[in-house]
Amino acid sequence: MEGTGTGLPTQQAGSEAGDEGRRAAWRAVINPAQAIPLLVAPLFAMGQRAGFIADVPLWMLIGALVFAQVTSSLATALVMPGSTGWKLWVRVGVMCISIGGVCYLTGWGATLAVGFVFGVAECIRVEGSRAARLGVLWTLASIAFGEVAISAGWIPTLLPQPEGHGLAVLAAIGASLIIALIGWTTARKEQVEGKLRASEERFRALVQHGSDVIMVIGVDGDVHYASPSVLRTLGYEDHEVSDAAAGWVHPEDLERAVEFFAAMISRTGDVAWMDMRLRHADQSWKWFEVGVTNRVSDPSVRGMVCNLHDITERKQFENQLAHQANHDELTGLPNRAAFLERLERALARARHDGLPIGVLFLDLDRFKLVNDSLGHDVGDRLLVEIAERLLNCLRPGDVVARFAGDEFTVLLENLVSPEQAVTVAQRITESLNEALSIDDRDLHVTTSIGIAISSDGNDAAGDLLRQADLAMYLAKQNGRSRWEMFDAIDAADVVGRLELEGDLWRALEHDELEVHFQPEVSLLTGRIVAVEALVRWDHPTRGLLEPDAFVPFAEESSLIVEVDRFVLREACRWARTWNLPATGDDDGDAGHDGVVVSVNISPRFFRQPDTVGDLVAVANDMGADMRRLQIEITERTALTDVDRTVETLDRLRSLGVRVAIDDFGTGYSSLGYLKRLPVDVVKLDRTFVECMDTHASDVAIAQAVITMGHALGMEVTAEGVERAEQAARLRALGCDRAMGWLWSPALSPEQVESVLLEGVRGTGPVADAANRAATVIAFPPAVDGRR
Repeated sequence: MEGTGTGLPTQQAGSEAGDEGRRAAWRAVINPAQAIPLLVAPLFAMGQRAGFIADVPLWMLIGALVFAQVTSSLATALVMPGSTGWKLWVRVGVMCISIGGVCYLTGWGATLAVGFVFGVAECIRVEGSRAARLGVLWTLASIAFGEVAISAGWIPTLLPQPEGHGLAVLAAIGASLIIALIGWTTARKEQVEGKLRASEERFRALVQHGSDVIMVIGVDGDVHYASPSVLRTLGYEDHEVSDAAAGWVHPEDLERAVEFFAAMISRTGDVAWMDMRLRHADQSWKWFEVGVTNRVSDPSVRGMVCNLHDITERKQFENQLAHQANHDELTGLPNRAAFLERLERALARARHDGLPIGVLFLDLDRFKLVNDSLGHDVGDRLLVEIAERLLNCLRPGDVVARFAGDEFTVLLENLVSPEQAVTVAQRITESLNEALSIDDRDLHVTTSIGIAISSDGNDAAGDLLRQADLAMYLAKQNGRSRWEMFDAIDAADVVGRLELEGDLWRALEHDELEVHFQPEVSLLTGRIVAVEALVRWDHPTRGLLEPDAFVPFAEESSLIVEVDRFVLREACRWARTWNLPATGDDDGDAGHDGVVVSVNISPRFFRQPDTVGDLVAVANDMGADMRRLQIEITERTALTDVDRTVETLDRLRSLGVRVAIDDFGTGYSSLGYLKRLPVDVVKLDRTFVECMDTHASDVAIAQAVITMGHALGMEVTAEGVERAEQAARLRALGCDRAMGWLWSPALSPEQVESVLLEGVRGTGPVADAANRAATVIAFPPAVDGRR
């Protein structure tokens, strides 16, 4: 079936070609032009009488002419132009043989070689330069055969011999050179035409199949030409382009386009570009980069040549990049840069309109706890939900942005009064107070909001934002989950605290921190058994600062870890320096040889991946004896993760480090957890010591803590003892140790060394304070026989 299907058309085409060849041959035979030899027959006869034509039978001359005419016509009809191989040989050969026969029968032979030149030139015109070589060969062959015929006496000649043969040679050479020259010039012409044709074909292919649209637009705006790619690019057929062109420029680009083309009319030959939107046939808009060249003066163009390059995808990508550059990727809200830009524009409008604007600065309260406990994925989804709620709380035209992390900003324009900003802040606070459901878990996240109002727009954007930020810090300071309006007086305090926080980073780098030590006294012997390391900051302008002035800032960041590490290093260094025996009798209760140095550890430091390794590294680096160290942690730190706490404390105690629970009674105070903790010392908080000599309830609490500590095998140290009566009552209750201003404030390391030496001799202020406490009142024997 396949062979039949493909063979029949071929056979049919071959049959049709054969029929056409036969019809062409028949037309060549009956062509009226074949009668021309009969018309010139009288001329031949007259020429013979005059001796200009050789004496041959007239019918032979007429026959030669008819034969030449018919065979040339048949060859032209049967051998189509562009033929190759033997067909081209036949066509050129018939032409040359016919011409040679007529020339030699007239008796003039090769002197009429110009006939060969005209004949072959016609073949070259039709077949191209490839016929030149064949024409030379057939011309030489025809002349050679004619000369042989003359020499053999087959045909007469009017030329004397052998001069005639010489003329034949010259004629053959001349004709061959002329034919070769014609062929060479034709070949060069063919090369130029071939290159031109290839260039035109390439241009046609580019125009027809290229992605760009080529148009020629007249000065009257009519489209004179549009390349075929207009269908692929804009969806218009050729006949639709002119009608569609009137309304296909986007209205927002129309004015620019008109100005652009008007300017191009006077710029002959220049190329200019502009981007514009054009309407697609489906009524959508597409971006094009349009290059225009003024060719109005070119007769072959007479218009503006426009190259339209589709840049829709590039524009979409640019818009996407611009959106990403100005919007938060997570929430889709404007980002910091976009908010600042809009704030600048809003302030400019406020200066013009005279209406105030407001800025709200929001910071989520304790959002870090969500990230740390539930993971950043939950935190991200929570931020997205919060962004949605914020959008629902705003007025039309208000702007909310994600400023950074868990911070958001709101821009309120055209405020009639500051109360409108307060209303929005209250609405946001109430909205965020409602639980947010994430993974079937209800989360409660509150926010602190600062409000700043610009009345006339003269404020700088940065100043207004800073005011709102300061007001937000004031809201956090006053309890969180609230809003605060910016107030210059309150802001000054906040600025001072923030500056102090920034200075703390510099303090660590410039060794501005120092450690003081407060002695801890045995209530049984009155001798110093330990010292507690307390950090101080020698501020360059504010003087010596107590921990309460800067430690809270450090605890809100990783800076507290560096502070703890600094205190630990100083404590270890001085523990090695104070290589003294315990300041008490041989039966004293120091528990270690020498003085123990106690260091408070922050929750962040204690929760490091390798707290024990970090502590050991510092101690080894400073050459301290681990048995001279005591680590203090708060109840809240100890009970946050009991299993991990127990593991860490066990490792510390195995190295000889003592462990104390600081500020006991102010945290969870869970006996069930406390008994699991490997602790050596419980420190009774100063709040229970302060009024115990006047309030029976505080005495009862102190008695309970002392009794519980002893029951668990722990020593009890009372903090904040300032009066001898307090010391005497604590000793009566069986408290082991105490510390406070009754004996000594926190001292410099050099002062501590002096006090330790005085304690050994039983002299000095510490010994005097202990004696005063022992003689204030007479008290019964202490619990369990302790004195």
